[in-house]
Amino acid sequence: MSTILIIVSGKMARTSSFEEAYMVLIKFLMLSKHRVIELGSEYDLTAMQTMTLFLLDEPRPMLRFKKVFNCDASNVTGIIDGLEHKKLVSRYENPDDRRIKMVKLEEQGETVRSALLQKLGHQDGPILSRLDPGEFRTFITLLRKVTQEA
Repeated sequence: MSTILIIVSGKMARTSSFEEAYMVLIKFLMLSKHRVIELGSEYDLTAMQTMTLFLLDEPRPMLRFKKVFNCDASNVTGIIDGLEHKKLVSRYENPDDRRIKMVKLEEQGETVRSALLQKLGHQDGPILSRLDPGEFRTFITLLRKVTQEA
């Protein structure tokens, strides 16, 4: 078992395992997932379509979603087809390599994505409302650090 020791004033304040960190993170993700699915359904979106909208902060290759979602390319095609049918995204060939299909948000997709994010942040009893402003800033900083792409 891997353990992180936290030292305060030269004394060991507490120990925390990587396993505990992952269990807490998984619990947070599951609580968040239910809310995301609920909000996405208000826009007639599947859970995967909703998550795809959140991940499209910039145009991305379709293959990236295969890796992120750990699914078959045909599943990604189905997700993108559904979003494209709703006029939320469009796909195009990468100008540098025509074999690569790119996906980008359309104006309507940006509007839905913004509305979803706003609802996530402003609903009664959001998960993150338990944090005071300083804790919230620290939480965001730490999440950015551990989710940085290599």
